[in-house]
Amino acid sequence: MVGKISRTLLLAALVIYSSPLIAASSASSLNVSVEVVARTLVTLDRAPESIEITTEDAARGYVDVPQAVFFRIRSNASNGYALEFEPMRYPFTQAEIRWGNSGATVGTDGAWIAHGYDTGTTTGSLDVRLMLTPGVPAGSYSWPVQFDAISR
Repeated sequence: MVGKISRTLLLAALVIYSSPLIAASSASSLNVSVEVVARTLVTLDRAPESIEITTEDAARGYVDVPQAVFFRIRSNASNGYALEFEPMRYPFTQAEIRWGNSGATVGTDGAWIAHGYDTGTTTGSLDVRLMLTPGVPAGSYSWPVQFDAISR
């Protein structure tokens, strides 16, 4: 019995190995495309919560706040990004904002400062001049300059 099974296995092996192997080859191409979504993140390191307006500031009509806001921006936007400022509210009529060599005047419509692409993290500070509504009383007011960074 063992001999018969061995011969059957041997015969099956010979048939398998002696049969021509047919292997088809084919080729195809695969196209891969990647879209990197532009993302810009701003981190506030320091910003005042409020601003004190003195009687002298009110008489002069403005308050200067050098290096009022410190921030960091990380962006992968190849077209750059912009700092987008929210509109001003009472008792401020506008804010003149400087960031390095760039500037914007923020009024009731808001404003923005464009910035080109930078690798890594960009740090910055804003110098701010707050223009006051005539006749505003001296006192403590909420910090009026609010902004975000957006990809262009």
